[in-house]
Amino acid sequence: LAGPLGTALGIFFGVVLMLIIGVNYHYMMNRYPDAGGTFSYAKHVFGYDHGFLSAWFLFLVYIAIAWANATALPLVFRNLMGGVFQFGFHYTVAGYDVYLGEILLTLGALEIFGLACIRGGKFAIRIQIVMAYILLGGILISGATIFTNPATSISQMAPAFAPKGSRVGQIFAIVALAPWAYAGFESVSQSAGEFRFSTKKALLIMGIALTTAAAAYIVLAELAVSVLPEDCADWTEYLNSLGRRGGLEGLPTFHAIHNLMGGFGLNLLFFTLLGGVVTGMVGNTIAASRLLYAVAEDGLLPSWFGRLNRWRVPGNAIAFIMLLSIPIPLFGRTAIGWIVDVNTIGATISYAYTSAVAFQSAREEGNRLVQATGLVGIVSSVLFFLYFLIPNFWSVSALATESYMIIIIWSVVGFIFFRSLLVKDQARRFGQSTAVWIVILFLIFFTSTLWVRSAAQDTTADVLGSLNEYNQEELFSHGIELKVQERLETSDFMQNQLNRVSENLMENSLVQMALVMLTLFIMFDIYNLMKKREKDMEVQKIEAEQSSRAKSTFLSNMSHDIRTPMNAIIGYVTLSKKEPDIPPKVSDYLTKIEASGGHLLSLINDVLEMSRIESGKMELEPAKADLVKTLGEVRDLFATQMETKGLTYTVDTSGVIHKMVLCDAPRLNRVLLNLISNAFKFTPAGGRVTVTLTETGATEGAETITGTGYGDYELRVKDSGMGMSPEFAEHVFEAYERERRASNIQGTGLGMAITKTIVDLMGGDIRVETQQGVGTEFIINVQFPLAAEDEADQADAESAASMDFTGVRLLLAEDNAINREIATLLLEEAGFVLDTAENGKIAVEKVAASRPGDYQCVLMDIQMPVMDGYEAAQAIRRLKNKELARIPIVAMTANAFSEDIQAAKDAGMNSHISKPIDVHKMMETLAEVLRNPTPPPPKKTDEKGNE
Repeated sequence: LAGPLGTALGIFFGVVLMLIIGVNYHYMMNRYPDAGGTFSYAKHVFGYDHGFLSAWFLFLVYIAIAWANATALPLVFRNLMGGVFQFGFHYTVAGYDVYLGEILLTLGALEIFGLACIRGGKFAIRIQIVMAYILLGGILISGATIFTNPATSISQMAPAFAPKGSRVGQIFAIVALAPWAYAGFESVSQSAGEFRFSTKKALLIMGIALTTAAAAYIVLAELAVSVLPEDCADWTEYLNSLGRRGGLEGLPTFHAIHNLMGGFGLNLLFFTLLGGVVTGMVGNTIAASRLLYAVAEDGLLPSWFGRLNRWRVPGNAIAFIMLLSIPIPLFGRTAIGWIVDVNTIGATISYAYTSAVAFQSAREEGNRLVQATGLVGIVSSVLFFLYFLIPNFWSVSALATESYMIIIIWSVVGFIFFRSLLVKDQARRFGQSTAVWIVILFLIFFTSTLWVRSAAQDTTADVLGSLNEYNQEELFSHGIELKVQERLETSDFMQNQLNRVSENLMENSLVQMALVMLTLFIMFDIYNLMKKREKDMEVQKIEAEQSSRAKSTFLSNMSHDIRTPMNAIIGYVTLSKKEPDIPPKVSDYLTKIEASGGHLLSLINDVLEMSRIESGKMELEPAKADLVKTLGEVRDLFATQMETKGLTYTVDTSGVIHKMVLCDAPRLNRVLLNLISNAFKFTPAGGRVTVTLTETGATEGAETITGTGYGDYELRVKDSGMGMSPEFAEHVFEAYERERRASNIQGTGLGMAITKTIVDLMGGDIRVETQQGVGTEFIINVQFPLAAEDEADQADAESAASMDFTGVRLLLAEDNAINREIATLLLEEAGFVLDTAENGKIAVEKVAASRPGDYQCVLMDIQMPVMDGYEAAQAIRRLKNKELARIPIVAMTANAFSEDIQAAKDAGMNSHISKPIDVHKMMETLAEVLRNPTPPPPKKTDEKGNE
């Protein structure tokens, strides 16, 4: 390729490049002094995806070199010791004869030196050192003997360069062999975690290894042309005639040593080669085992691979390599040569990764020297990769057709293994970089294209050769025999045609590959954009959820903290109005305080309800309800206000046929309150407010949850007030919208938005008809499942209203002294006998110390010190005395959201009373609980509180 001088220069420049890459390794070893080498660096800097890719191909490099050295043993014995091991059955693989004796020799070497590696420690070290000295000593002795021999002359090494091609191209052809020639110099990085010296010395170690190897390569290369056969004028003639020479003359280095040193030289060469084989097997087996150990330590392989034996080496990993190596001798040297071809690809991938991570890390640290060496390493690795992967593109066809297939198979298996890691990856370390997928896909597509091209070229050569032979046989059968010159011309013509086919295949393959890679790039770019968008949406979702949780927590706390003093205000007003002989003026003040408190409570409820709507937490809780009774309660609620303002107020339910339905009565009540309160506010004195509920149709007997059909209802709330402007009417159901002309009317602008949301949840619709100066009418159409009217329902309602609470003993758990006083006064006025507890723990102790029947019910606040209401309720339900454990418990709290009511039920409470206390509702709830005291089953939880 390059001649004696060109080869020496190429080896020199190649080792310079390797030293530069060695600087990158040294830099990374000092940053991450762990086992794993490139794998460790790539995972730390670029992530586990890249760490996997580098480790996948680097492992193939190490085991392939070990295999190559093992299968070289039969070659050594064949050429220097005769056919000692050529016995037993034999067969041929790709033109190479495989003998049973040579299989046993290779297997023996693999197992013996594998066991030496497992034994580890000083034993393996001594073997490696001794063999390394034998290797280097043999080369130096041979070189010194021959080059100091008078029979050799520098003139025999002329010409200095090969006759064909530029000198720069010839030197580059040798430089490009560097990854193959020096693969393994970086294996010291695999054992960085075992160093008993500073990692700063690693660069010196790699430098000595590389320069020694370069010297050995140069000596061996020059030895090959130091002694020429008598019939050769120069080395070019000698090397071109190797194909027809047999014996030692067919092996230039062997020929030179034997010619000048005789039998001693061949024996020396035998031990020299043996030293090279053993060091290659031991060194690369150790490197591969440390790589497996590092990968297992990160959980990418079973922990079995990372287990250390009593000699502190990963013996299981070495045993695995030995098992993996058992079939290798069966394939012969030629097949192993195909795997060795792939070494260059794997090594350049590893060198490119180390250089890239060194460049990235150095840029972050501002280290310009390593940035430069990293960049040189990246560029040179890419050039090496392309040089060997693309045949005939530069100067030589580097890889065999079978080698491309090995790359494809190894890449596909890597893809499969990567997928298995991704599936099992609970920590989400993988799948973060699409670059790895692109690289693997590139290798698969690119090498498959080149494999097809190479296979097609081989087939074409066979076809052309067969046609040429056929034509010559036909000519000969007709008495025509080609002359030597004509045969040469025919051969040249066939070669030219083959070159044309090869060039055409290459051009088409490159175009095809460019299109495939462009498509892949666009596809992955789209995928990256989708992933980025998905990630952004996920981040926004998390932020929104966090914001929602914070908002919900804030609103829940605000609701509790505001309702607590509101309970005191409304409670004391209620109690004050019951005092005898109140002056009219004070009574008027109390009425206005009560109205303002009610308005403030309404504002609080609107804000909290709207927040729940916006967070999507509002849900209906349908139950059996009496529509006529619901409207009657609303009529009574507003009657006094309407009369005081001088409004004519009517509620008509005469058009209702089926009054019992399944609906969320509190939500329906909220709708009525919002609509009627608006009509009250916007209608001047002397006006009219009319509420009409009409049943517009019914489907009886239809299959429903109650089994009795559906009813269609129309609710109309009409006033003769100020009306709305057309502009405002279009936005009346939007949150925070208020009529500007009504700036003197108090409100949040949320009532109609809440009303529409509730109507929508009920499956109905709402519309408004309005005219300024005439009035407004809201019309709601909704369908409810019909419910059967039980006599028991009527009896329960009547008994609740007439129930006598005199002498009923309650336990009130309330930490707030004011709320405790208000509740006590209100309940004692109704006839109850009260005992109190300042927190949940005291309440539990009092219940546990009581006898069944001492307390008929427990009123439980939620937010209390020492033990909250939920914990106290659960503790009572767990009491050993089953009668005490079944005592009715009612939550009486400012935690008034629907999830608070559900939480009370989940804790085993019977019912819920919200603050500020509505005396009427409180009495109804207590009557119902005392009449039906069976508590709901609390949710079962473990010791940690999980359901």
